Amino acid sequence: MKDLKIAVIGGAGHYEYALPSIKKYGFSVCAIAAGAEDEDISRALGDISSLGQDPKIYTDWREMIEKEKPDVVIINSYMGYNAEMCVYAFERGISVFCEKPVSTTLEGLMKVRSAYDTANARGRVVCAGMFGITYAPHFETARRFIADGGVGDVRLISAQKSYRLGKREPFYSDRALLGGLIPWVAIHAIDWIYALTDFDFCAVTAAHSTVANGGNGSLEASAAMMFEGRGGTAATVTADYLRPNTAPSHDDDRLRVAGTKGIIEVRGGRVYVIDEKGERELQTFPPEHDIFEEFALDVSGAGACRSDAKELFDVTEIALISRQSADEGRKIGISL
Repeated sequence: MKDLKIAVIGGAGHYEYALPSIKKYGFSVCAIAAGAEDEDISRALGDISSLGQDPKIYTDWREMIEKEKPDVVIINSYMGYNAEMCVYAFERGISVFCEKPVSTTLEGLMKVRSAYDTANARGRVVCAGMFGITYAPHFETARRFIADGGVGDVRLISAQKSYRLGKREPFYSDRALLGGLIPWVAIHAIDWIYALTDFDFCAVTAAHSTVANGGNGSLEASAAMMFEGRGGTAATVTADYLRPNTAPSHDDDRLRVAGTKGIIEVRGGRVYVIDEKGERELQTFPPEHDIFEEFALDVSGAGACRSDAKELFDVTEIALISRQSADEGRKIGISL
């Protein structure tokens, strides 16, 4: 594995996905900078320092990139800034591990796609989103079972992301900075459908609401999407911050995929199947590499990251169109 030089922007997202590989391979975290003046990066700085790293601290992320010239930038500041940061890195031939959504607007997404394509026409950059949940053992096991034809032809899918609301950082109250419940939370469930099945997203009808958001400004507390696929297939996604604080875990992730040969369900970190053999629980297995390790192998030219730029761009687009559908109260077509 190549000795990667890594810079970090922000600490509001899931930089933690990179920590095990930084420790395992001894990658150098050369620097860290906040993505906004009011962003607190102390937790990220502490976690990185605990690995024996001594990153330089910059007040301007652009200056950090220009001076440090890293191989990789980990972008996980306020989500409303993701697109600008990605474009800046791609224009300088730097690979990006980015929090999702990669953009909070469709216009920004177009700029990111263009910058990525231009960068790869000049050389080679790698981009992946922080979809670490999809690499969890229960989802990896479901992915393998579906890929092996265990459920037959997929006909119906339902997916759920439910979180405790708890106390959220101030930027959650500003949709321009967060992007909204669908691009921030529901996007995980959209990614499971995208990455684990061959579902073809053709149209979406969605709804969302800020009711019961704990006084967090424009933050939506609940959302639902119904996706139409080719050949009469359908998928539903729900996302919410309605999980009680007394719940035994912060999140409740669920996925049900029904096909012509059987049904597979993921719930509570476990995997269940019912088919011609009857009902049973599957033993779960982790993937060979976690998401950042796969990304690092790809950057080094020693492997390929399954969760690639196309996945990040497509899933972001699906989420943003779904948010538009909820805002406008109408069905919108999807053409990836």
